[in-house]
Amino acid sequence: MSAKKVSVKWAKQVFEIEIGTSLEEVQAQLFSLTQVPMERQKLLCRGRQIKKDKDLERVKPGAKMMLMGTAEELKAPTKKYIFEEDLTATQKAELIKEDVAGLNNLGNTCYMNSTVQCLRSISELKGAINKYKNTPSRGTDPQSTMLVQMGQMFNDLDKARAPITPVTFVNTFRRLFPRFAQRGENGHFLQQDADECLMTFMDVARSKLDAKYSVEKDAKTNVVQQLFGFETVRKLKCTEGEEEEKVKTDLARKLTCHIDEKTNFLVQGIEKSLNEVVELKSESLGRNAQYQQTVRLKTLPKYMVVQFVRFYWKKELGKKCKMLRKVKFPLKLDVESFCDSELRKSISARRMKDKEARDKELGLDSLKKAKLDHGKEKSSMEVESVEPADTTGYYQLFGVVTHKGRDADSGHYIGWVHQKDDDWSKYDDEKVSPIKEDEILKLCGGGDWHTAYMCYYKRLDTMPEEKPKKGKKN
Repeated sequence: MSAKKVSVKWAKQVFEIEIGTSLEEVQAQLFSLTQVPMERQKLLCRGRQIKKDKDLERVKPGAKMMLMGTAEELKAPTKKYIFEEDLTATQKAELIKEDVAGLNNLGNTCYMNSTVQCLRSISELKGAINKYKNTPSRGTDPQSTMLVQMGQMFNDLDKARAPITPVTFVNTFRRLFPRFAQRGENGHFLQQDADECLMTFMDVARSKLDAKYSVEKDAKTNVVQQLFGFETVRKLKCTEGEEEEKVKTDLARKLTCHIDEKTNFLVQGIEKSLNEVVELKSESLGRNAQYQQTVRLKTLPKYMVVQFVRFYWKKELGKKCKMLRKVKFPLKLDVESFCDSELRKSISARRMKDKEARDKELGLDSLKKAKLDHGKEKSSMEVESVEPADTTGYYQLFGVVTHKGRDADSGHYIGWVHQKDDDWSKYDDEKVSPIKEDEILKLCGGGDWHTAYMCYYKRLDTMPEEKPKKGKKN
């Protein structure tokens, strides 16, 4: 049956509507027009009440109908809704109630601001700097002053609910390290490198924060070495002559991810940086020669910094250009394959020990399950003779510094810092906004958008419980 146009009078109002064969649809129309709830509606046509669908068949086109019923009283909303874009930075900070205070940009200082926000989340570093700051016998030289000001800036950010302007710290930093105070032809401060800024911060902290300022008991090395430092073993094999392999032990404070046309994942780039051909002076050949260099980790730091080597010198342009290639990085980084054989065995023993403990909690026969899974009866016995490591060989991502732009001398840096669960904060200088974990993994590059340049990982000495995958039930 085609729709019929009718008029419905309610109180002093008359509505022109179309009706079909469904009484419920007619009542829904009338509710939207009058706010009379469907259960209160009494619909009449020529003195007869319309009670069911079949009654609508008797209604002729152009009929005049009457609606009886009281409209539902409209109440003002009890909760006031405010949109995020209408909030000030102070209001946003008050609502989020996390470490969300931003830093005002003082002339291309985004490289510094993003680095500071990542370092601020390292409690051991903040504790050591505060201990130094409160020590009367500390030094009064410019580097000591800078370190004290950094500690004060950390404390101000922890308490602030609005952006702060770190004028004193920035001025001291630029006076102490003039390369960060370079200006362009227009007189404006030039953009700087976030990695160089981090290494400079580390150098200052390393020179001032010796073992006595550590928040850990019985510390024997400086705070930077405790938190970021690790030992590596470097093997050099000459590829151009018969020469005995050279083995050297070095100290490092970060890993690098080398990027070429075949690099798709962070672990691939790290592996490239640990295995490369270098040119060195050969004593036996009396000239420079090619050496195969292989580097492996002997120890694991509490915090692992990984730099994406995205900038390279382009001679024809006379500047450092950026590789935009997409390189995926994990939230949980497994470094076992980067370790030397001794450490790898120790990590394997630790993982086997943890697995057996979990299986025992679940009431499983771990040895039987290991045979079924791996077909190696002796795997457990081999690991038993090795002392399990104090750590798991895994690292958890907690901070990212991204760069947007085409070259190193321009663009913009942003810091991204983990808060709790899957909640992160995006630190775009003075603008701070909440963001979810899924968005962090999109910072892998592949376009002219914010691309991961520095990743900050924390060592996992115990494995957290696995989060259930989205869309799947436990």
